[in-house]
Amino acid sequence: MSDRHSLVAEGSWVQLRDPRTLKSGDKRRVLRAIRDTGETGEVALSMLDAIAIVAIETWSLALPVPAVDVAALDLMEIADYDKLSDLLAPTQEALFPTPVDAESPEQAEDPQSPTEPSAA
Repeated sequence: MSDRHSLVAEGSWVQLRDPRTLKSGDKRRVLRAIRDTGETGEVALSMLDAIAIVAIETWSLALPVPAVDVAALDLMEIADYDKLSDLLAPTQEALFPTPVDAESPEQAEDPQSPTEPSAA
């Protein structure tokens, strides 16, 4: 299952894979793209590019999808690219979940939990 999302340009849209359908091969593909990046400053861009490759199924843009030609991302309008970046956040989180920090206030005790917290 996939979802269609509007981009900024009127009438434009992108259809993204449901992040819950991602497989380990998708994660490995993204990791390889990051590893193959020559310069450290390019890592964030290569990660977004690689995530776009595995997540974008189709779009309304008159460009090939990134899986066919990743250079299509360079030709997107900036506003559409920024919106796409935001839309890919759930896919990035599915591939690289935020680690649970037991010290974080957001990770406070769950009153519904059947277990007692461990002693420090």
